[in-house]
Amino acid sequence: MSRFARTLAMAAAALAGAASADTLTFNGTADDFLKIFVSTDLSNPGAVVFDKTSGWGSVGTATIDLQPGQSVYLLIDANNANGGPAMLLANLSLSGETLRFANGLTTLTTDTTHWQVSETSFAGTLSAPVSMGQNLPGLQIWGAFAPVSSDATAIWAYNADWSNGRVGHAYFVTQISAVPEPATALLWLGGAAMLTALRRRTR
Repeated sequence: MSRFARTLAMAAAALAGAASADTLTFNGTADDFLKIFVSTDLSNPGAVVFDKTSGWGSVGTATIDLQPGQSVYLLIDANNANGGPAMLLANLSLSGETLRFANGLTTLTTDTTHWQVSETSFAGTLSAPVSMGQNLPGLQIWGAFAPVSSDATAIWAYNADWSNGRVGHAYFVTQISAVPEPATALLWLGGAAMLTALRRRTR
């Protein structure tokens, strides 16, 4: 192995070792309850990774370990158990180097752009959620939730006002996608550089 190749391999190993584990932090609430799943398959959500059984008046926080470099769906089953208006309201963050939310960032709030929702199941027909208002004073019947980002939008599967609200679930979906690890990117660049050098030598 050449000196250049050895140096490249050592640098890649060091970067790989320095990368921290990926975790997801959820901070939010739903009217009335919510369950969170993380899955690679919409038709098979798997086990519940967070179950917020307290009512909408309290904000729940959870830290969830994710598989580094593996794209997944973040699935939230929000249960409007008492009829009337309903919402999901949250801000989320990712730590680690290998994953990004649907907006390309390591932070995400509930909004009508980067989330989809179904009234039947996670694998059902998905559409853009309806905005019930921003997390600011005057938000519907709930008011603002100080522990949740003011950038977050209260979202639901339909316009759940007093006349249209009804008991039922809303199945929210957003994607968390893998990005190249620094070590992987360095190896790719190093390989490209070596190929270029070999071609020049051949000529």
